Amino acid sequence: MTSFANTLSLAIASAALAAALALAGSPAYARGAKDIFIQDYQFAKPMHGYSGYSGNYYCDYQRLPNRKCFLNANGAESCKIVGWTLREMCQ
Repeated sequence: MTSFANTLSLAIASAALAAALALAGSPAYARGAKDIFIQDYQFAKPMHGYSGYSGNYYCDYQRLPNRKCFLNANGAESCKIVGWTLREMCQ
């Protein structure tokens, strides 16, 4: 009998959780904001982005170096920039 009760209580809890998630929608929608979009672009040289509105979204760009690191003969770590990532974030 306890196995049936445990299964029943688990089913009820799962149904309640599913209903709560269905009513909530996305977290951004719940607080009245738009979703955040992030996309990365790879380039050999650093590229310029901008901060400002693009359509109905506010976008910002970051230039991030892609580094390749190795140990030199002295045992010290040495890094070299091998490319660049331009990260676009819009909300």
